[in-house]
Amino acid sequence: MKPSDNPNWFTCSPLERLNNEKDQEGFAEAQLKNPDSYLIPLWRGDPLIASEQAVFLSAAALGKFPKDALVVLLGTKDGRTYFGVDASTTIGTPDGAPFSDIGEYTPIRVAAGQISRDDLAIIGHARWLFEWHRSHRFCAKCGAATGIINGGAKRQCPNCKAQHFPRSDPVAIVLAIHEDACLLGRGPHFPPGFLSALAGFVEPAETPEEAAKRELFEEAGVTLTDIRYQFTQSWPFPSSMMMGFIADVADRTLNLDTDEIEEAKWLSLDDIKALIDGEERGGVYLPPKFTIARQLIERWANA
Repeated sequence: MKPSDNPNWFTCSPLERLNNEKDQEGFAEAQLKNPDSYLIPLWRGDPLIASEQAVFLSAAALGKFPKDALVVLLGTKDGRTYFGVDASTTIGTPDGAPFSDIGEYTPIRVAAGQISRDDLAIIGHARWLFEWHRSHRFCAKCGAATGIINGGAKRQCPNCKAQHFPRSDPVAIVLAIHEDACLLGRGPHFPPGFLSALAGFVEPAETPEEAAKRELFEEAGVTLTDIRYQFTQSWPFPSSMMMGFIADVADRTLNLDTDEIEEAKWLSLDDIKALIDGEERGGVYLPPKFTIARQLIERWANA
């Protein structure tokens, strides 16, 4: 599959990554002094939005942020270098964050319905890195505080010299199919009626397909057959890699793990198409379009 074939939000970033840059540290320092470089400010992971567009600032604006603000190198496009800057480092409320007078720091799930897919992919990349840096401040080998190097591409321990690289948490998400119906459900943390494809983390020494089969049996009591990979979504909440599958099941018998799944039901293809078109169907709501679950549902419904 070409990157352009991936229908998921947060994917297909327009930026060229700089993994081949021999001196990333020096490159980042130089580009932060270049007024043509862009800063993407986030407050607690949420972007600054004005007139339904993401606000990208000149690198000259860096001085308006706290001195200890986390800055990460994201990539380049059309000769410009893009950086993410964490506006929330020492700020208590978004109203007091830098440049909140020209826009509003908007929940990223809301912003996803307003801004371009390209901008959302860049913002998701920045949010992903910020979350990783916050949760990996100490060395996993010796426990010492680590420092950021290579423009935020990794962390290094000053004590034992161990280097720590960002990692993604793999998740298998599955739309289970039986004839002309698909299985949707929700956990206790979702409101009634908001149903989605079922998912779970891939365990050590397990393939995504094995995880898909195990999770659907554990959560819903269904046995998958003919598991078919569809596409992947980078999911910055906080750092997952969602691998999407469509799979058949032998029958529609359900045996729910009520600790994990509070509600699950089979929905007919006609009902799914009606819900996609915005019609009411018994208080059921599909996931928003920026989720991989919604893209799996639409791919099946439009096949």
